[in-house]
Amino acid sequence: MTTTTNTMRHGGGKLQKLEAFAFYLGAHGSDPEPVKQQIEAKFLQETVREKEEPLRKLHSLRAKLEQIQNDRPQAGTVWQRIQKELGDTPPPFMHAFIMTVFAALALIVDTLFLAPTMDILNIAICPLQYLAAAGFAGLFTAWFELAAIHYIKATNVIHKRAALVAAGVGAFALIIWGTLRGHQLEFAAGLAENPLGQFLAAHPILASLFFIFVTLATPVVGAFALLYAWRDFSNARLWRRIRSRFDDLRHAEVQLQREILAEMEQLEQLERRREAECHEWKEIFNHYYDRGQKNGARREPFSSVVWKTVLGAIGGMIVALFLPTAWFPVQFLLPVIVAVGFFMFFNHRRLHPSHERYLAHENTQFAVIPEARPVQGLPTAPRGFLTKGGGQ
Repeated sequence: MTTTTNTMRHGGGKLQKLEAFAFYLGAHGSDPEPVKQQIEAKFLQETVREKEEPLRKLHSLRAKLEQIQNDRPQAGTVWQRIQKELGDTPPPFMHAFIMTVFAALALIVDTLFLAPTMDILNIAICPLQYLAAAGFAGLFTAWFELAAIHYIKATNVIHKRAALVAAGVGAFALIIWGTLRGHQLEFAAGLAENPLGQFLAAHPILASLFFIFVTLATPVVGAFALLYAWRDFSNARLWRRIRSRFDDLRHAEVQLQREILAEMEQLEQLERRREAECHEWKEIFNHYYDRGQKNGARREPFSSVVWKTVLGAIGGMIVALFLPTAWFPVQFLLPVIVAVGFFMFFNHRRLHPSHERYLAHENTQFAVIPEARPVQGLPTAPRGFLTKGGGQ
């Protein structure tokens, strides 16, 4: 932080530089404690304001974490139940697809088998016969499927019996339809003198059983194939959905814990940074306060006011020369007015300087550096030489 940006409000909310204000207080011997308390209050207020948004975010994250921690046990219980019922691996969708294909084939066979019998209903056009047969095949398939679903979901004996009665009514209708189909084919073959008519006439019971079986079996097989396909599809989808929710809650809990730790660390860093800035401001205040006590400031000399006033008067005279001669009183009074104004302004500033100007006129004390003394060298030891045959 540079010292040129250290400003604070004092005296009616006026912005002042901290250095100049501290120097002024030190020079006048004022008590520094109220200003230090004001600095602490300033940083405390700014810290609280700066922490509002992180705290709001932290409270939101904690609320989400609490909600997830409340939901996770229930999700874990459901996941354990599904895992126990359906296994550890996800159920495949392929079995449901294959059963759906089987149901479609059963409906196609039933449509092909019922289409010729539409003559009984006075439907002679071939495309309409297939359309009506497909409608009857779908109708009986849905009938048996709804009966089976109602029987599976029944909670008491009455509902189960009602489902069995509905299935029995559908089966009875298909038995009548199959018997009628056998007699119709026998009658048509007899009119055409087809050997098939002789065969059906010789074995009427066998023919009736065959047509009843085909007429009844195709919608029943289609209904149960669709029922099992939907069950397998629902189980596969349910397994994945419950597992995904359980994993999402677990991952979200870990992620929220990380975000909460990050927000708390950010708040701690914010507090440490603001404390360091507050400490820096106090050190700056103490430094300039001590300088004010030690050095003080010198007043601007009166000669400076005089020569500034003279310069202002000369400037006013130059401006007055360019005025018309008809304004002679103005030409005479303008330098006087300018001089008086300059004198009052600069003299007032000399007697009542601002804190910045007070610091600018600090009594600077120059230190005298003593001359450097020469460094004395160590005495040189005499050299010793060994003589021939001597011990020195």
